[in-house]
Amino acid sequence: MKNLLLLHGSYGDPNKNWYQYIGVKAQEKGYSVNIPRLPYIDKLDFDETFNFLFDQRFITNETTVIGHSSGAAYILGILQRLPKDIIIQKAILVAGFVDADLTERLFQEVPKEHYYKLFPKKWNWEKIKTSCRKFVIVQSVNDPYIQMRHAKTLEEKLNGELVILPGALHFSVNAGGKRFKEFPELLRYI
Repeated sequence: MKNLLLLHGSYGDPNKNWYQYIGVKAQEKGYSVNIPRLPYIDKLDFDETFNFLFDQRFITNETTVIGHSSGAAYILGILQRLPKDIIIQKAILVAGFVDADLTERLFQEVPKEHYYKLFPKKWNWEKIKTSCRKFVIVQSVNDPYIQMRHAKTLEEKLNGELVILPGALHFSVNAGGKRFKEFPELLRYI
């Protein structure tokens, strides 16, 4: 059965932002939907989060996964570590990033050291690409936390489709207001 896994970002919550809106719309399209509350949302820890998600069996060959901010970085790590017999359908990376070189404005809100356990020592882009059939990278040019270079790197390394949404900031209520309780632009990529 086709399923959707949606991963929130640091200091996130399954009920924040557009996550529930996307979940309802995906269910209407016939998806089974999981939007788990991730562990270690303040001091991000990839190993622990991977174990949590894999133990829950959220990820199958029928999975489409959406990650917002650090949730997108988690997706990359998950794909790098998936067994070879699991190839997910689609990864949608919203305001994703590939390293902890982010903006100073972000580090005024979240200390840089909270990102140190989020990334592997080295990305294995070939393994990541072979673990997913299609990549969509969604970014805003005026994101106050994530520089555009991250989206360009993801587009290049993953041969993904880059979607730039002007004026969307960080695709969050905190950065962009109540407009991000919904995210209808994302529906066409699910």
